[in-house]
Amino acid sequence: LRDIDVADWRRNTRLAGGLRPDSSEVVWFWKVIEQWSAGPKLVKDRLHQCLQFATGSRRVPIGGFAHLVGLNGGKHPFTLSSGSHLPPGALPTAHACICTIDLPAFSSFEAAEEKILTAVEAGTKRFDEHATREDNEGP
Repeated sequence: LRDIDVADWRRNTRLAGGLRPDSSEVVWFWKVIEQWSAGPKLVKDRLHQCLQFATGSRRVPIGGFAHLVGLNGGKHPFTLSSGSHLPPGALPTAHACICTIDLPAFSSFEAAEEKILTAVEAGTKRFDEHATREDNEGP
């Protein structure tokens, strides 16, 4: 996978639900993304996981984030939306069909960092990634 251009991602992001560029949720989201972008490859891979969480795909479209397409095939800008409907302490939620992440109110940057990472890691797993009886049986 090629590197993700965070500046292009940010430039092509829409805010919804009353979020503004200076909203703490937005500032902290981008701070987490910037930290991941500056990290070693294993940490940079989280950018692709976040993209998959939000869009259903780990890949940036040809032409960059301005050409992002949701799962329904329609062109949708990456969107950060207020998760005001989410309870305190909730994880961010994603709507891959419309390339949107709902960000709950976070109590601190550290809480935002933890919740975003947990959501992104959980959002890239399949529901059946646990050991089964068949996995434990010999030949």
